[in-house]
Amino acid sequence: MKIKVFLSLLFIGFGILFCVILLINHLQQKVTDRQQKIDKILSRNEDPSPRIPRTVEIPDDIRQKFATVPEKPTLIAEFVQSGYFQSVKFSPTNHNLVLSMARGNNENNIKLWNINNPTTPLAEFSGYSVSFSPNGKILAISDYRGIEDGVKFWDIAEEKFISSISVPVYHNIAFSPNGKHLAVETLGLELWDVSNLTKPVEVIRQNGENIEYDHTFSADGKLMATIDSRNDIVNIWEIDGNQVIKRESIDVTNKKYGRIEAMKFSPNIQNPILAIAGNDEDIRLYHPPDWQNYTVIPAGNVYDLVFTSDGSTIISGGTKELKFWSTDNGNCYASLEGYSDWVKCVDVSADSRYVVGSGNDGIIRVWDITHFLPSRQSNIPNVVVPIYFLPTNRLPQIDISEKIDKILKEVQTFFADEMERHGYGRKSFEFEKNKNGSAKVYLFEGNTADEYYHKSTNSRVMKEIKQHFETYNKFFFIVVDKSKKKKFSADDDENIPTVADIKRRMSTYIKDSSDVRRHINILLQNIVFREQGGEIILKNSLDRYSKDAITYKFAHSFGLNRDYRSPSFLMSYNEQSKHLSKSSAAWLNKCQFFNSVNTYFDDKTVIGKFSRSRGKARFKVEDADGIYQVRLLVEPTNENPPPNFQWKEDSAENKTEWEQNFKGRSNVLHDVLTLNCEKMATVKLDYPKFSNNWIKIQVIDKLGNRVYMIVGIRGNPLEYFLQSILD
Repeated sequence: MKIKVFLSLLFIGFGILFCVILLINHLQQKVTDRQQKIDKILSRNEDPSPRIPRTVEIPDDIRQKFATVPEKPTLIAEFVQSGYFQSVKFSPTNHNLVLSMARGNNENNIKLWNINNPTTPLAEFSGYSVSFSPNGKILAISDYRGIEDGVKFWDIAEEKFISSISVPVYHNIAFSPNGKHLAVETLGLELWDVSNLTKPVEVIRQNGENIEYDHTFSADGKLMATIDSRNDIVNIWEIDGNQVIKRESIDVTNKKYGRIEAMKFSPNIQNPILAIAGNDEDIRLYHPPDWQNYTVIPAGNVYDLVFTSDGSTIISGGTKELKFWSTDNGNCYASLEGYSDWVKCVDVSADSRYVVGSGNDGIIRVWDITHFLPSRQSNIPNVVVPIYFLPTNRLPQIDISEKIDKILKEVQTFFADEMERHGYGRKSFEFEKNKNGSAKVYLFEGNTADEYYHKSTNSRVMKEIKQHFETYNKFFFIVVDKSKKKKFSADDDENIPTVADIKRRMSTYIKDSSDVRRHINILLQNIVFREQGGEIILKNSLDRYSKDAITYKFAHSFGLNRDYRSPSFLMSYNEQSKHLSKSSAAWLNKCQFFNSVNTYFDDKTVIGKFSRSRGKARFKVEDADGIYQVRLLVEPTNENPPPNFQWKEDSAENKTEWEQNFKGRSNVLHDVLTLNCEKMATVKLDYPKFSNNWIKIQVIDKLGNRVYMIVGIRGNPLEYFLQSILD
């Protein structure tokens, strides 16, 4: 009888466990589906703007007042190849030749292309890996079908095989920069003397338990980096004649993620920095001779990277785009879109004229960047870019560039005065200028007539702007010339989508608002978002905006929020407001746009789980760069506006204005804490009773990097319990 009871209880226990597993899987799938739906809604693209030619010509004397809009790199060739790309390389001596290798089929997976003939490859091979010789004359191709003829050498000009090496190849092969050695990844590490290709000679064999894969050489060939396959440790080897000496082992990965995606040495012989990208969404730069990691670039997903020939730029392949990173300050100053899937491979020609990228969409794309790198790197970082956006059926205002210059200088002076008053010196933002010191205003001619821009002005204007300007870490001040006047809305200065924005957009697609709230809460909890750059788009005539109104917009884009704690504060938006609060001045003191020489290197900010009790919000913040200020923002739900909210003189009208445009819609600063750049801190901030279920925690670090996290306070207890298990 006892056995039957035991078996019954065991059966019930397994049944309960099975149901819990099903429930967890169900919730995971719901979260995934909801995330995809939110991503689709928030990132949905507008249809292309209708092309309407210019109906009125712009006189030359007026056009000459403006700067010319820059052009992005030109796509010059596309090659189609099936499978998943593993590598793509330019010939080191001929930028017209591109070598690609893909997986997914065993026959002819390696192809040699000429960019002038993108339809037919020059040659095709089957193999596991491939490498150009430094003189560009020879290909080394490893065969994954057996030890016999493990590596074959092929003469490009003669179009014939020369010789082979019988060696088991487990991963990549690579020529040394001087062409003397070929590195072969076996169960250990082998170097072959290939100075005489008809008689290759094995000169070095390092046996070991682990496969050393993904070789990369320094520019002079004296150093080689490999990855230990057992634990993703990077080994640095020194090559001295026919000797190989291990100089350093670098533990580079976060064990939670634990995979290295790419690594390359910089071309600087005197300072061969090693760039390593892991799947923790960072590029880390390791500096000789101690091989310490001094700089981290928050690059997002990176699957491959390469240095330009002068070492000033890293080009990375990631999620649907190539990105250009300055090695001096970590700034992403350019990107190339046009990919429909992950970009897994990237290379730049030896003369840095062309860049090639390929990935999971099966297309190799070659871009002309001849005039791209120098012009972009000469730009001063962290400056405001003034743009005058002109539809095709309008003539430019004759004095608009002078008006833009005047208002920028007035707003600039306001911030300088306020920063000086708070003891930070005359710090302010900078904007692009002409040689005479006036604002460098770009004349951007839209694709169509002004009626098109009356609806969804911001998204439609920015979509066209992005086709010519790089928007990553940029700040745009855009004046749109439109005929129709639009009433000013309280939401016009909100650049970053709030939870209210998300809920409003979602409600169009999902009818159950409680369902929206519940799942957005799960999705946003513990996700930290970076704030980068900004934009101010004036949708009406510049004359309709006062200096104060534009100053509010600048302050908001620099990271400040509505602040009703005093009617004298700028961000209270009252008619009599004149000054920056002390906490706002402290925030701007570290803002990157007030510190144009700051770097963009950024260690991750971690905001711990939120808890509250007795009117206090409590959470931990960690940032290796040093935490400078933490802010807590809420969406007020109280019926009466705060005492310092005075948009209308009549009290009844003021209350109506609050209820219609602000109540539960706008993030309002409730409490703030300025720290002494601690790397870890437990933060306690006042939590109001009158807010809704959502708060926003905003952090700026010592380097001016800004992040925020949206936190849901209340929800289904079971879901929160299961979510904590999933985390």
